[in-house]
Amino acid sequence: MSVFDGYARYYDVFYREKDYRAEVDYVDALIQRYATNKAKTILDLGCGTGGHAMLLAQKGYSITGVDRSAVMLAIAEEKKRQLQVAVELVEGDICTVDLGRNFNVAIAMFAVMGYQTANETLEAALMNTRKHLNEGGLLLFDGWFGPAVLEQRPQDKMLVVEEGAGKIIRFTRPELDILSHTVNVRFSVLHIEDNNICESVEEAHTMRFFFPKELEYVLEKTGFRVLGMYPFMKTERCLTENDWNMTVVAQSVSL
Repeated sequence: MSVFDGYARYYDVFYREKDYRAEVDYVDALIQRYATNKAKTILDLGCGTGGHAMLLAQKGYSITGVDRSAVMLAIAEEKKRQLQVAVELVEGDICTVDLGRNFNVAIAMFAVMGYQTANETLEAALMNTRKHLNEGGLLLFDGWFGPAVLEQRPQDKMLVVEEGAGKIIRFTRPELDILSHTVNVRFSVLHIEDNNICESVEEAHTMRFFFPKELEYVLEKTGFRVLGMYPFMKTERCLTENDWNMTVVAQSVSL
């Protein structure tokens, strides 16, 4: 079972306030800024429930989304049907999936690369991405910025969302592992209707955080050149320890 299969049913509920439209505008602006040719095809790695893919398709891009969670993809398929957009959705692991064609741009949004916690899987994901990109193609992804994680430290959190006649409560309990550059994030979800718990879900997601020189090394090793690293949703200033989320822009080069 995918790490997201229990959590997936509540994913869009928890992130309903996430500004996907602003993030897609940001991705579009980065493509316009850095793409050397007119980029129209995008590979969306770890597309999840399709929040970015559907909006990018509405902007005129040809989108193929890949995710290993069948539950997530089923939700994305329903969104595609309702919005009547042409998005190809493929179940697969971003480290190994073989689509048999190349793209102008690859994106991995909402810390997808952070799930590649071992060096071997991170390299495999990047090598497979490079295989699917045209020469000079762009790779855009976001992730947790290591200096900020170490400075701010992950904190326990509780989120309560009203849903219909009931509510959904999510408890988040992170455990920082400095030596492995990871945070083990344990989610406990309670779905309450009429003051009764009708479902509970327990999942643990181990997330990796990154440092600039580390990323520069692994990207160069796997066929990319770093074009920029920024605070997420920004391009006008450098990263600081106050920026938990970072954006990485890289270009495919000859191996």
